[in-house]
Amino acid sequence: MARRRIDLRIGVNPAAAGFECAAVATEAHRRIMRNYASPLMLGPDPSPELLEMMMHMFTEEEAEIVRHLPPLRPRTARAVSAKAGRPVDETVRILDSLALKKRVILASGDPRKYTILPIVPGTFEMALMTPDLSTRTRWHAEFARLFEKIWDEGYIVRYTRSIKPGIRYLPVQGVSGSLLNACPSERMEEIIKPYSEFAVGMCQCRMAMNLVDRGCGRPLENCVVMGPGAEKFIDRGLMRRTNAAEVLAIKRDAEEHGCVSWTMSDIGGVPRGNSSCSCCGCCCHAMRSISQFNFPAMISPPRFLPVLDRGKCVLCGACVTACPMGAWSIAGGSLVFDSARCIGCGLCVVACKKGAMTLSEAGNSPRNAPGWFRFFLDNAPGYLSNAFHVWVRRRLFQG
Repeated sequence: MARRRIDLRIGVNPAAAGFECAAVATEAHRRIMRNYASPLMLGPDPSPELLEMMMHMFTEEEAEIVRHLPPLRPRTARAVSAKAGRPVDETVRILDSLALKKRVILASGDPRKYTILPIVPGTFEMALMTPDLSTRTRWHAEFARLFEKIWDEGYIVRYTRSIKPGIRYLPVQGVSGSLLNACPSERMEEIIKPYSEFAVGMCQCRMAMNLVDRGCGRPLENCVVMGPGAEKFIDRGLMRRTNAAEVLAIKRDAEEHGCVSWTMSDIGGVPRGNSSCSCCGCCCHAMRSISQFNFPAMISPPRFLPVLDRGKCVLCGACVTACPMGAWSIAGGSLVFDSARCIGCGLCVVACKKGAMTLSEAGNSPRNAPGWFRFFLDNAPGYLSNAFHVWVRRRLFQG
C-alpha cells in the first residue's frame, strides 16, 4: 500500500494556549526539581539546567500543584487539592491540562490519579509524542533543547550499570536471505504476524534533534506499538491507527534511509504486545548510549556479528559510512572492527558491494519473553543498587 509521506521540515508554531512557562523560579520549582532528581526516578543531579527545565514545564501556578506529586506515589486530584489548599475543580483543571495537553505528567485509572514520570524514559517521550507535526510549538522546541542539554551530561549511564537490557536490534532486510530464513524471530514480518492492532507515531529522538536543528533528515514516522496497547496510544492522540502492511512499508523505508529497527527484548510477545522504532546512530538515545557514552547496557548483545573477508576488502570505507554505531574504522591502512559498539544490524554487509562481509551467528540468542512483570522483577535488584550508588555519590561529592 502507498505510504503516507511525512514532511521532514518541522514548522514550529508559536507558543499556544496551555503551553506557558514560569517567569521566575519559585520554591515550588525547587521542590519539584528535587523530586525529578530522585535516584528512584533515574534523575539527573539537581542543577541550574534541571531547574530551568522545571520552569519550562510548569508555570508558577502549576508548580504549586505539582509540588504535591511525590515520586512513585500517584495521587487523586482531591488528595492533591487538600495538600495544596486549592479547590478540587481548579486542581483538576490544572492537572488535566498538564496530563492531557502538555503531557508532562501521567493521568490514569478510575478515579483518575496523577503522577510525575522520570525525565527519561517517560516525560521526554510523552511530551514529544504526536502523530501530527503541526501540533509542535516553540514550547516543544525549547523542551527538546533543555532535554538534550541535560542528556549530554551523561547522567543516564549511572542507572544502566546493573540492569538487564530492554531492547534488541534486528538485522536489516536483505542482509542475507538464508540467515534471516533460519532465524524467523529476527524478521519483522514474523514479529508482527500475531497482532491485529497497530499504532504508529513520530520517533521522539529524531523529532527532538530536528527541533534543535541537529536533525539528520531521516524519516520520522516509524515508532510502532503492536498489540492491545496500541489502542491506548490512539485514544490519547499520541499515535494514529495503521495496519501490518503499512508497518512493514514504514520499516523498509526507514532501512532504505540508513535506520535500523529494534523490538522489546525479553518483554514483549503474544499476547502482551510489543513495540519498535527505527533508529539512527546520530539521534537515537539508546544508540547514543554507545556512540556517545560507550555504555551499551540498555541494548541486548547482538545475535549476529559481521565477518570480514580481508581478501575481498578494498578499503572503500562503505561499511564505515553505513555503520550507525561507529563500529568500523580505517586505521593504519587496515579496516578495524570494534565489537563492543556493534548492534548486529548488518548495514555494513548491505553497504559492501565487493561481498567482503557476511553476517554470522554470535551466540547471543534471545530468551523467551517473560512479560513486563517478570522483567521488572528481574531488574528490581539492579535498579535499587543503581539508585543507592547514585544517592551515595551525591552525599559524598555534594555534601
